[in-house]
Amino acid sequence: MNYLNKHLLDVDHLSKDFIYDLMRQTKKIKDGESLNDFSGLDVCALFYEDSTRTKLSFQKACSKLRLNFHNLDIQKSSLNKGESFYNTIKTINSIGMDLFIIRHFSSGAAYFLAKNTNSSVINAGDGSHAHPTQTLSDLFTIFEEEENFEDLEISIIGDILYSRVARSNILGFLKMGSKINILGPKELIPKVIIDIYESIDKSYKNKIKFYEDFEKPILNSNFLMALRIQKERFDTNTNMDFDYHKWKLDMEKINTFNKEVFVMHPGPVNEETEMSHELVHSNRSLISKQVENGVHVRQKIIERLLGNE
Repeated sequence: MNYLNKHLLDVDHLSKDFIYDLMRQTKKIKDGESLNDFSGLDVCALFYEDSTRTKLSFQKACSKLRLNFHNLDIQKSSLNKGESFYNTIKTINSIGMDLFIIRHFSSGAAYFLAKNTNSSVINAGDGSHAHPTQTLSDLFTIFEEEENFEDLEISIIGDILYSRVARSNILGFLKMGSKINILGPKELIPKVIIDIYESIDKSYKNKIKFYEDFEKPILNSNFLMALRIQKERFDTNTNMDFDYHKWKLDMEKINTFNKEVFVMHPGPVNEETEMSHELVHSNRSLISKQVENGVHVRQKIIERLLGNE
């Protein structure tokens, strides 16, 4: 499937042309051209993990579309009485919803929900698997700076192994034709990552490379994206014997290599760990724009799902 139909579960099924069209339509929303009204329709937010940016941006998007936003407080729900995920879905289906927005600690939870409901489903993050709306928000943020992705080189720095943002973003950037550099401790970068992505599409071959140092990839990059260490997803077999501060981005590194580079982060940022405070709040940083654009992109996605565009 090359376009949004009933659900948005990952970026896998989105074509390059579709994504470009979504970017252009999102720009119209940001410029104030959207007047869609979905009064009377109901949205249920199921967030089994903590969230600030994603949840609030969805809520703001729903408010702009005049949707009824129902937030199920997981901590006070019947899950604490032993109700299963499946039975929770059945209960909400019986009450009646037009759209589910789900974040869950288990990879594949959004797919399970989609198979067991007649409503539309948006994946707001499932385990270490995918975070499609974050990827589309990041793509739009880059699109505002550089419309032709095929001319871009993007470096992603940090925890690739456990990051759902990394997985979706790498796939999204490759799909758009950009070159991708993966940087970080080898303990947090799967050895087979390059083979995995190159096996998805032969056009991705030689578009993704792994580096164990900063200099070469940053020198050629247009955008740098730092990632948070996903400590909550580590297991007893995770090797933490590395110096993560070696990979911290700061003004000194940026000024040494590329005067035109922009920095990004999906958030939340652990300042002075992944990125210096000075760089986060500098004119090189697109982090605030990423958050702002998350509202516009999610609004457009909801419009397309509920409006059957």
